[in-house]
Amino acid sequence: MSLTGDLARLLAELGLGTYTPGASGGSIYLSTLPQVPDTCTAVARYAGPESDTRLPYDELNVQVRCRGAVPDAEGVEDRAQAVYDALHGLGDRRLAGGAVLQLAVGNQSGPVFIGRDTNGRPEWTVNFRMELRRSTPNRIA
Repeated sequence: MSLTGDLARLLAELGLGTYTPGASGGSIYLSTLPQVPDTCTAVARYAGPESDTRLPYDELNVQVRCRGAVPDAEGVEDRAQAVYDALHGLGDRRLAGGAVLQLAVGNQSGPVFIGRDTNGRPEWTVNFRMELRRSTPNRIA
């Protein structure tokens, strides 16, 4: 079970869409947005700071990207804001794969409009810094 998949499951648990692992159904996808459906969300990890071996957790950065149909720019912004509202400050939550989300902090003060895709569909992103504690054989949890 991937950590990105765990984060997609978390979004679904929070009522922010549906996630169907390994299938093309649902509205939450891993890493990239598919060509269809118009209205969907992707969750992706990107580089964070260097890990500190003295800390029992890792910091990673996560981006949630929301896209909607051409005439629904306001609805997409609202969905991105709902993601921000649900995740910013969320902590002490065990994820499906066993990792513990200690804290999620929004990297900006809310969603950011990043423009329209090649089909004219509006896209918004929300970025987070997350502290995750994972049990590994080489780490004291």
